[in-house]
Amino acid sequence: MSEKKRTIKDFYHLFQQYRPRMWIVIVAIALVIGESLLSLIVPLITMNIVNAMVAEGFQLLIIATLVVVFVAQIILSGVSLYMMIYVGETIVARLRTTLWNKILYLPIQFFDQHSSGETMSRVTNDTNVIKDFFTMQLIPFFSSFISIIGSVILLFVIDWKMALLLVLFLPLAMLVILPLGSRMYTVSKSLQDETAAFQGDLGRVLGEIRLVKLSIAEPVEEKQGKTRIQSLFGYGMREGKIMAIVMPLMTTVTLVALVIVFGYGGIQVAQGTLTAGALVAVVFYIFQIIFPVTQLAQFYTQFQKAMGATDRIQSIFEFNSEKEKLNSSEKTDLTDLTFNNVSFQYNTEKTILSNVSFTARSGQMTAFVGPSGAGKTTLFSLIERFYLPNEGNIYYDGTDIQSYKLHDWRSKIAYVSQDSPLMAGSIYKNLTYGLDDVDEQTVKDAVLKANLSSFIEDLPQGYSTEVGERGIRVSGGQRQRLAIARAIIRDPELLLLDEATAHLDSHSEALVQEALQSLMKNRTTLVIAHRLSTVKDAHQLIVLERGVVTGAGNHQALYENHPLYRELVDHQMMND
Repeated sequence: MSEKKRTIKDFYHLFQQYRPRMWIVIVAIALVIGESLLSLIVPLITMNIVNAMVAEGFQLLIIATLVVVFVAQIILSGVSLYMMIYVGETIVARLRTTLWNKILYLPIQFFDQHSSGETMSRVTNDTNVIKDFFTMQLIPFFSSFISIIGSVILLFVIDWKMALLLVLFLPLAMLVILPLGSRMYTVSKSLQDETAAFQGDLGRVLGEIRLVKLSIAEPVEEKQGKTRIQSLFGYGMREGKIMAIVMPLMTTVTLVALVIVFGYGGIQVAQGTLTAGALVAVVFYIFQIIFPVTQLAQFYTQFQKAMGATDRIQSIFEFNSEKEKLNSSEKTDLTDLTFNNVSFQYNTEKTILSNVSFTARSGQMTAFVGPSGAGKTTLFSLIERFYLPNEGNIYYDGTDIQSYKLHDWRSKIAYVSQDSPLMAGSIYKNLTYGLDDVDEQTVKDAVLKANLSSFIEDLPQGYSTEVGERGIRVSGGQRQRLAIARAIIRDPELLLLDEATAHLDSHSEALVQEALQSLMKNRTTLVIAHRLSTVKDAHQLIVLERGVVTGAGNHQALYENHPLYRELVDHQMMND
């Protein structure tokens, strides 16, 4: 019960936060009220027409009045609908903008826990549920509410006995709606969860379709997809069962009410206690009660779905964004880039780094070596502030890196990985990605230093050439050199190289190594490498084993004094 109250509160807060100017909402509601009041006049005019026809014959003035009411009702209905569509579209546009901005600044931990497809479902599917509620349900709600109240009042004015009979059916309708609406909330929330999971699977498979095909994993994914689709089918059918109960019951209530009215009303007309026009008006008002009650039932179920979507969106808003200025900016006597007793774990089960301490000197190369799973990539993630240390501190030029604004800190860093990911788009857009006001000459100079000039010049569209999704249209070596050129354009203080020459042929590796030499000049460089031949000339080599620093020094010192390092070097020399 408390969850439901919290969700209603959040839903109302969402409306208040993202709605357009209040006068637009008020005008739209006023138009709906006006249109509903006009609809209540129609049965009264019809009653007068019937009575006049019976007593006096055709009355042009009454007919003209009815036509004017119909035209006014159509105009008010159209304008109010358009304005409520505007309200709904405004709310969802502002909500999506806030969601988009929130997601961009969420920490890496969020994306570790939620698939990209699931997050996409929040921004698209869940916001669509909310938009549909505002654009398609609010007008019927106000209109239905006014129609029910007004029709009941006018029925009591025309014939209180018949009105009393009809009012007895309303509690029966509510007894059907309320429990089924609560059930709809649970089912629709589960349906949205399953939709997000299915979208997550779809994004995963499409993003790695080459791996799927190469691994001959189509049957596995086919089975997984079928399971998801069948689950979606099951939840859809549960919604269908609820609607299959609600709609026939409401139709039955309507028919029973009509039978009673026509039976009782016919007797009254025969006895002369009720006019024929009044009976027609009563029938009109019955329809203006029964159908709005049905619409209220639909409103209630859609409201439950919208609250479920709001609850899911709220979970994103409640996730903390990347934090700024966690520590004071007081200087220490530690210089360059220094790890001071840093420990880190992703969860409580396994420690990844334990009491790691070292200093990477400014303008020098520091290389990290060790077996896979030793924590080298995690160490880079801490430098990039994707995660925070559980213990210890990281200093840069004597200042804790947590004291820098994230934008300022990350602008000091360029990262070149073995994958060197590219965004779908042109070569030029990838080279300048995330940078503003980069002049063309700077780009050309970086391309020259990265040994890419001849490659780009040979392309028919040059810098405008599309690289394809995930850079699939360029080779691994070209992708690496594009990443290096991008790093040169960024002109970083800190350069992080994570297996930057891994998986390249000898020709591509030579070109990349030459580009890296140009990039590393006068920069503080940290390198992860399995090929020890590429880092044996580093100013400092640090050996990591199971998250612990077990050795530090130059190549010669480590080879003479560190058993694991000597074993790694000898093993690679034998295999080369």
